[in-house]
Amino acid sequence: MNIEIEEVGSCKKLLKIEIPREKIEDEWQKQLSEVARTANLPGFRKGKAPRKLLERKFGDQIKDEVKRAVVSESYRQAVEGNKLSPIGDPNIGDIDLELGRPLKFEITLEVLPTFELGEYRGIQLKKKPVSITDEDIDNALNTISRQKTQLTVVDKGKVKEGDYIICDCEVGVNGEVIWKDEELEVMVSGTSVANINVPDLKTNLTGAKSGDKRTMDVELGNNFPVEQHRNKPANLEISIKEIKRPASPDINDELAKQVGYDSLGELKEFLSKRLEVEKKKLVEGEMHEQIYSKLVEMADFDLPEDMIAHQSNERLHRYQMELVSKGAPLEEIEKNIDDLKNASEESVVKDFKLSLVIDRIAEEEKIFVTEDDVNQRINWLAGMYGIEPALMRKHLEKINSMSSLRHQLKEHKTLNFLMKEAAIEEVREETKEGVKKEVKAKQKGK
Repeated sequence: MNIEIEEVGSCKKLLKIEIPREKIEDEWQKQLSEVARTANLPGFRKGKAPRKLLERKFGDQIKDEVKRAVVSESYRQAVEGNKLSPIGDPNIGDIDLELGRPLKFEITLEVLPTFELGEYRGIQLKKKPVSITDEDIDNALNTISRQKTQLTVVDKGKVKEGDYIICDCEVGVNGEVIWKDEELEVMVSGTSVANINVPDLKTNLTGAKSGDKRTMDVELGNNFPVEQHRNKPANLEISIKEIKRPASPDINDELAKQVGYDSLGELKEFLSKRLEVEKKKLVEGEMHEQIYSKLVEMADFDLPEDMIAHQSNERLHRYQMELVSKGAPLEEIEKNIDDLKNASEESVVKDFKLSLVIDRIAEEEKIFVTEDDVNQRINWLAGMYGIEPALMRKHLEKINSMSSLRHQLKEHKTLNFLMKEAAIEEVREETKEGVKKEVKAKQKGK
């Protein structure tokens, strides 16, 4: 078999293949023998029909099988013999098979790029300090206090921003009451009452007292319950019956007991430890991003154009659906389509290059994912979902996610290796006489 390979684009190869006529004839006889063994023809026992008769009756079928066999085998030999790494399905040209003549045809395919790795050991990283301040703990305590906020009735006083009111409402059109409701809870800082848009609600309600009435002009929308009055101008009258104000509990031992701790000091100690874990994860994530940036800089190679175009288009559609699901105006999505296309392509290129470089480093350093690694991750996932590990594995296999799980594990192990080998520069900020100074301590593997 004769194979010629030409470069016809970025990561695109053209294989020109010529298969000798002897190989075609051998394969023809092989396929003919298979047909003869299984064919049922009237007047002949199975396997005893004349070959000329079989060729006349099953010639097209035999030719298709010969094409399939020789093309498949020649493609495999071309890929393996030339150490190619195809992406996607190959594009096979016209195949004109004729007995007694060699078969010539072409195959176009995209392949993974070949590239030289840069120096990935000793990547320069900056590491922020992990310290928990009194302000951090105070913010966390204030968050807990806000989560325990309850509404309390304001017996005397006026409506303030942030309050809620209990009220009766009437909607009038041309002096006629067309809709009313009672005992509605309305957020003063909001912009709607019973699905009626009221942009100046806060302005009209602030300063009012229980027993007061407020009237304001509104535009009834598409969802107004009385269909014949939808999208009409109307008057909304609100009768305030009660004012409720959010009240957060004081930050003390009582609050700590409400969330399961014996004292405020014990709660602060827990928050300090939790915040430290969170900050460490954040710092580690930032360092991973630094590694990703360095690896992308190393990835100075082209990518398969057709694959990038296909993946970019897929990601573009996902972006568009995300925007639609979030309620973005369709005309805005269409107007920004070019920006979305560019963003999706940049994202695909970056992710694919990172994946190639990380896989290459893992190959160089012999970083593998073992079955123990897989089982540990499945056990961890099963614990998160509260199910048995066997059921978790079955679910991952059902949604074809096992290969993704192994890829994530390999990337994680490779990142840990790069972090261990990195030259880490700890950057600390200290304030002296109102001026921040950087104190840098160079370390490795921390």
